[in-house]
Amino acid sequence: MSSTPDFDLISTTRYAPCLRDTAWNTDANTGTPSPYLLLVYHRDRLLDAAKAHNWSCSTNLSLEHLESLCDQAIMTETGGSKLPEDNFRIRILLSSSGAVSVTASPTPPLPTNDPSALSLHLPPSPAVPFTSLLVIFLDNVPTPSTLFTRTKTTRRDHYTEARSRFGIPPPPTPSPHDVLLFNENGDITETSIRNVAFVRRSPPCWVTPAAATGCLSGVMRRWLLESGRVVEAAAGELTRDGIVEGEYVLTSNGVEGCRIGQVKFGRERPSQ
Repeated sequence: MSSTPDFDLISTTRYAPCLRDTAWNTDANTGTPSPYLLLVYHRDRLLDAAKAHNWSCSTNLSLEHLESLCDQAIMTETGGSKLPEDNFRIRILLSSSGAVSVTASPTPPLPTNDPSALSLHLPPSPAVPFTSLLVIFLDNVPTPSTLFTRTKTTRRDHYTEARSRFGIPPPPTPSPHDVLLFNENGDITETSIRNVAFVRRSPPCWVTPAAATGCLSGVMRRWLLESGRVVEAAAGELTRDGIVEGEYVLTSNGVEGCRIGQVKFGRERPSQ
């Protein structure tokens, strides 16, 4: 008899009322306005990850059911009977038995009503106010690609260890710092909590590590690829040795949408 896995699958999204007026989020949500960022993509990722782990659980995780669970989690957190105007971080867990649990916690509002906006610009651009750049430290130890880098689970020691090398606390503690990871072959993969893209090619465009590197196929990354905002790297196009200190990085995840970071070399631990 096989033992019960000691981890769950995770997907984390954002509740923001302004997203109901974001056309591309509506289009992704089968044409229905939603305050949740790419919720249908989160559902898809959970089900795809369950298959990747060969879980035999059967779950009727319809989009409607998942949205209802998210609504309930927010109202449980607020103690209200209707959805608020505040923003929330929504954490969705799927167990090997097929059980789904959702929790909500307050989070600061988005800086813009369009969380994809930064992907439209190539830095440096006078049209983009880079007032809150992330500092992205290039790691000095490879993070080997495994099923636990390709899928998002509660088993996250490899990410925690990478962050600890630069004194970055684990999520959900907010930090303006992150660490850029590379695999055992020297290919850039992702950061500890974000997908990445770099300006490459001629004419220049945002290029993101290919899924073959073992990076997480994040929900915002998926949308950026489908919409043509980013393209996948060719073999050897994004490597640790090819990263330049000070270059800009487009980051993305299912809570923040897109942000801009800047690469920093060195082992110094950032001040807390």
